[in-house]
Amino acid sequence: MRMLNFLFNDELGVLQRFYNNRSMKNLVNVLVFSLGFGVVHAQSKKEMIVLLNSRVDSLSQVVASERSENTRLTTKIGQLEAAIKRLENEKSALDVNLEAQRKLKDAQIKSKQDSLALVVKELLLYKPAPPKVEEKLIVAQDVSGPIKTVTIGKQVWMLENLNVATFKNGVAIPEVQDKDAWENANDNQQAAWCYYDNDPKNGEKYGKLYNWFAVIDVNGLCPQGWHVPSDVEWDTLVTYLGGKDVAGNKLKAKLLTKNIVEYYDVGGYDETIWKSCANCSHWTEKQKENFPCNVCKNTRGKSIKTGKFIPKSRKKTEHIETIGGWNGTNESGFTGLPGGERDHYGNYYHIGKFGNWWSSTEGNTYSVWDRDLNLFSGNADSYFSNKDYGFSVRCLRD
Repeated sequence: MRMLNFLFNDELGVLQRFYNNRSMKNLVNVLVFSLGFGVVHAQSKKEMIVLLNSRVDSLSQVVASERSENTRLTTKIGQLEAAIKRLENEKSALDVNLEAQRKLKDAQIKSKQDSLALVVKELLLYKPAPPKVEEKLIVAQDVSGPIKTVTIGKQVWMLENLNVATFKNGVAIPEVQDKDAWENANDNQQAAWCYYDNDPKNGEKYGKLYNWFAVIDVNGLCPQGWHVPSDVEWDTLVTYLGGKDVAGNKLKAKLLTKNIVEYYDVGGYDETIWKSCANCSHWTEKQKENFPCNVCKNTRGKSIKTGKFIPKSRKKTEHIETIGGWNGTNESGFTGLPGGERDHYGNYYHIGKFGNWWSSTEGNTYSVWDRDLNLFSGNADSYFSNKDYGFSVRCLRD
């Protein structure tokens, strides 16, 4: 009986696993009932054998049914996998077809866009261009105060080049005329100024030339409330005036001229006429050179009074004389003038042709950005220049 109970319990575990299969539940329930009943009532070995054979038959039926179900599921899985593969192939084919249609549609759209662009271009040839609206410059000069100014856009500039010999705190800036002294000041990074050609008359017109060490001196070159503009601030000015290709003419001063009227005395003498010598007047130049005239003694003629008196009077003449300015339009009111420059060795160049103004922006150890105007173009260009040059300075209000 103990052995039978063990086998019965083991068999119950196997049947319980099959029990979860919904198709086998009824059969398993019958087997469990039969086994339980057989164990309890079996009294002999013969009956035990009959019971066990019955169990084997029952289990064989269960296994056969399970195998049949497994085969059915395997077949179903195979069918599903084949269906998935078929759908994947159909999707790939559909993707290829859609991509081809997309490319075709893109090509059609591009063709229509190109055609539209050509039509618009053709239309513009016949359509009049709208009138160009130019932004009006906001410019205002003020010459009433001790410092003459010009407002250009939102910037306020000095109207004239700087012409001071002291820093804003009253410390003197050395004037350096000698070439060697100028070179030594720059080698020692000392502030210095000069007049072009050491002529104070040039200073009255163009201001002083300063080396860059004066520009950055801690004592401050510009008066209180003013500073030497940075390269960016120069760019702001040039951009407001239309860019570097056209701003130069607007920054350069106009040519200043004066109508000069003069009078001189004429008359107060007897009228005379020139009468050629009758003997040699028909001679060639070579004859006149090689043969003397015995009649006129080579004077070739003489003045003869006509008997008419020319009374004394005054005659008026007029002419235009250049008295200053430059060759720009000065639309900005900046009134830039070509004050020239001084190089490292103390030589002076380009007065009347170039104007050069310092910025406060270093380019590298040896060079600084400056702004140039010239006689030959309407540009307002920025360049790298050596710190030991002498340039003009325009101050910008803080």
